[in-house]
Amino acid sequence: MSSRVGERGQITVEKAIREELAVYAGDQAVQWVEDGRLVVEFVPAAHRRSLAGSLSGKVTARPADEDWASIRNAAQSTPEPDRAAQADERREG
Repeated sequence: MSSRVGERGQITVEKAIREELAVYAGDQAVQWVEDGRLVVEFVPAAHRRSLAGSLSGKVTARPADEDWASIRNAAQSTPEPDRAAQADERREG
């Protein structure tokens, strides 16, 4: 399929391609020219499924052995379940 370049230089990535590559809104598109062709690599956005604040009324103390920076880093390095399942399907298929 083809798409037309818009006035601001934008193109649309077809839905089937987005699904196959597990591209979601908010992902970053890194692009460069290679041998006269446009190459685009999609980088997943930061972890979106944060539960921060959802238990604020229930939790009364912060863990003494962990600082918030390490908790945040652990959350960001945890893969999203949807992305992991789709990556597994692509490898198997």
